[in-house]
Amino acid sequence: MASDVFPATLNTWIGGELNRGSSGRLKVNQYLMSTYAWPLRVYYLGTNLRWLGEPDDVIGGFFASRLAQGEFFGKWQASGIRLRRWLMNSFSYYLMEMRREHRKQRTAVEAIDEPVTFSGDPNAALDQAAAVAFVRQAMLEAQKVCESDDLGDHWQIFLRHHLEGAPFADLGKEYGVDAARATVMARTATRKFRAALRDVLERDGVAPERIDEEIQMLVKEIGS
Repeated sequence: MASDVFPATLNTWIGGELNRGSSGRLKVNQYLMSTYAWPLRVYYLGTNLRWLGEPDDVIGGFFASRLAQGEFFGKWQASGIRLRRWLMNSFSYYLMEMRREHRKQRTAVEAIDEPVTFSGDPNAALDQAAAVAFVRQAMLEAQKVCESDDLGDHWQIFLRHHLEGAPFADLGKEYGVDAARATVMARTATRKFRAALRDVLERDGVAPERIDEEIQMLVKEIGS
């Protein structure tokens, strides 16, 4: 990798993948697009520039533009802020670039930059959308881990109990175990989910010692 690669001292999944070269960079890029597209969509639809285009097209253009920059992740690390906030700021600049280009094409005159405005509190909206996106990503990752570890039934019992409210006694009968065993299976899947959620939060820039506090904040954001 070039000299603008993420510093090796940054002991995170993102840093480790970037140090692997182009294949790791591609993996990180895909992760960012799948995890942060929804929070950026929520932010975009709340701005005064949502007329620039369809959300998927605008956000796709943003990722294509920024993720192609070799120094993209190095700039994030240098900023010292959460990844979701840094992406929101970068996205805001991208929207202003799009507006300038739009006006130049219409008037052939360089437009004056104006700040992107948001209806409401952009940070609160971003945090709430990120909470949903992080939980979704953690569930996808936990499901893959469970299935690769031959714990597919554990994951299904976990989902059915927490999402559908199915009693462990009923789930046990369906999966050929007693209620106590079904409870233990769900707890195993819960541990996989919490581990995946911790990983997602660390990738966003949350310090390990603050993960539990952040999880509680996520629960509040989703419930609000």
